[in-house]
Amino acid sequence: MNKEITSVPPQFRAVRALGPKEWLIVVLGLLVIAITCALGFWQLGRAHEKLALHARMDAREKAAPLRIGHDHVGLTTDAWRRARADGTYDTGLTIYLQNRQQNEQTGFWVMTPLKLQGSDVYVMVLRGWLPRNFQAMDLIAPYQTPQGLTQVDGLIAPPPSEWFSFFSDPPNAVIRQNVNLVKFAAYHHITLLPFVLRQSGDLHDGLGRQWPAPNMGVSTNYGYAAQWFGMSATGVILLIYFVAWRLRRARAGRGQVSRLATPH
Repeated sequence: MNKEITSVPPQFRAVRALGPKEWLIVVLGLLVIAITCALGFWQLGRAHEKLALHARMDAREKAAPLRIGHDHVGLTTDAWRRARADGTYDTGLTIYLQNRQQNEQTGFWVMTPLKLQGSDVYVMVLRGWLPRNFQAMDLIAPYQTPQGLTQVDGLIAPPPSEWFSFFSDPPNAVIRQNVNLVKFAAYHHITLLPFVLRQSGDLHDGLGRQWPAPNMGVSTNYGYAAQWFGMSATGVILLIYFVAWRLRRARAGRGQVSRLATPH
């Protein structure tokens, strides 16, 4: 006697599209997409902040010059604003910051404190650049320094960033890697303003002043944003493919079960 087969073998039972494991994968995928997308928008926000800062810097540079020693000057509010100072250079306190570049050449930044007229306060003037003599590393190329009362025009700038060095510079070093204005002023017993006046103009004094424009790094932020958004888009595509593959597999399993369960 023939027995009708009504059961379905285990290997052909219906497959669920999304079980606990699959839901975990979906949730993790959505989390990765959300994080990478948020990082992309964060990088865009940083780029927009830097563009706004660049616009403020341009506006400050075009504003009426400040008079150091007469007008209130704050580094936070007046950085990269045009300014001028009247005073006398204290050439005995000149320092040379080494390994500074101009037009892809290595040399020195020349920095001399300027004693403001009618005051005991000094402002550090970043006067310009000199090439380095690689046959005589400590030989400073000749340049001219105005004597007596002089007027210096330039931009208010932050102190030079301190570069990494295995050894700290002696406080009395003339040729040095870094300078900390607070420590410099304390060592020489002078009152020094907490910013630098970066001198501008071609004064035919032997110093180069082709200062590079501040690198805001906006293109880097846009590049990172593109990478994060690319990763987010890749995650979306992979997640859609995974869910679609699971749905197709479940549909195919249900069709197979239906055919096997139908009496012949």
